Amino acid sequence: MKKKSNYQLEDFISDESFLSYAKGNNPDNILLWETWLAKNPDKFKIAIEAKKVIQHINFKKKSLPQEIIDNEWLRLTQHLNIKQQRIIPKAQKHKIKIWQYAAVFALLISLAGTALFSNLFFSGNDNISYTEIIAKKGQIKNILLPDGTLVFLNSDTKLKYSDNFGSKKREVFMEGEAYFDVTSDKNKPFIVHTTENTVKVLGTAFNISAYPHEKIHQISLERGKINISREKDKLLLLNPNETYLLLCNKNQAKVFKTENVEIYSSWKDGKIIFRNQRFADIAKKLERSHNIVIKLQNKQLEDYRYTGEFIVNDDVIKILDIINLTTPLSYNVKNDTIYIK
Repeated sequence: MKKKSNYQLEDFISDESFLSYAKGNNPDNILLWETWLAKNPDKFKIAIEAKKVIQHINFKKKSLPQEIIDNEWLRLTQHLNIKQQRIIPKAQKHKIKIWQYAAVFALLISLAGTALFSNLFFSGNDNISYTEIIAKKGQIKNILLPDGTLVFLNSDTKLKYSDNFGSKKREVFMEGEAYFDVTSDKNKPFIVHTTENTVKVLGTAFNISAYPHEKIHQISLERGKINISREKDKLLLLNPNETYLLLCNKNQAKVFKTENVEIYSSWKDGKIIFRNQRFADIAKKLERSHNIVIKLQNKQLEDYRYTGEFIVNDDVIKILDIINLTTPLSYNVKNDTIYIK
C-alpha cells in the first residue's frame, strides 16, 4: 500500500482492490483500505469522492481493453489541462472543479455504456444506427463524445449521433438545450442540427437553447467561431461574446453582443439565473429543472418580468416565495402540479 500514497481520483477508480472496497465485496479489501485511509487522512476526501463515483455507475461484466481505457483517460486529462490554463476568477474555482469531475463521470459512463441506446434515426436512412442520450426533466447529463468533445445536456433534452461518428464527419442532432466544448479538428467540422438551425464549428465552446415548441431559440458563443445557417437565410458568423436570437413565430433572427455570455450556460453548473425574463418563460424553466407542472391560471402574470439567481437544489416553493416578494401571486400545490393564481 506504500505506492498508493500519491493516489489521485483516477488512480482510486482504476484500482481493482479499491473497486472491491467501494462495492463492499471483499471484507479483506475493506479492512485494507480503511486501515490505509486512517494512515493517510489527506487522501480521505478524494477517496470518498472516488467511492461515490464507483457506487453510482454499474459497470458491464465485459471490460474494455486496458489500452483503450488508458488512451481515453489521457485524452480527457489533456483536455482538462487545456481548460485549466484559462484565467479563472477565484469565485469560479470550485465550479470548475465540479465541472472536471463531471467530465470524469461522463467518461466512466461512456465506457460502461449506461444510459445509451441505439436506434434508427431516420426511416429513410437504411441500416444507419444512432446513439441517443436523453436528459429527462429534473436531470442534467454530461457526456464525452468519441472525438473528445464534452457535451452537457440540460433538462428535457435529446442528443443523437451516428455510431460511425468521427470516421468521416462529426454530426449531432439535438432538441432542447446543450453546452458544447468541441475538440478542434480542421479536417472534420463539428455540426449541430436543431429543428431550426445548423451550426458548424471547428473547435469552440457554445450554448444552444432550441426546445422545439418554444418561440425563441438562442445560441451563445463563449470562444472560437461558429457559422449558423437556417433554410435560405444568409449564413451568419458568430464571434465570441455574441448571441444569436431566433424568433421562430416571427421568422426573424438577430445577433447581439453579450457582456456576460457565461450566464447562458450557467445551468450546467447547477444555477438557475433569470435576467428580466417573463414569468411564463421562468415557469417553463422551473418545470424542466424540477420535473413539475406549473399551471398559470392568472394570464396577467405571464408578462411579469423578474431578475434573480437560484440553484437547482433550491426547492421550487422557496423560489416562488422569493418571486412573490416582488410579484403578486398565490399558488396551490397538488401532487406534482402547482396552480398559480
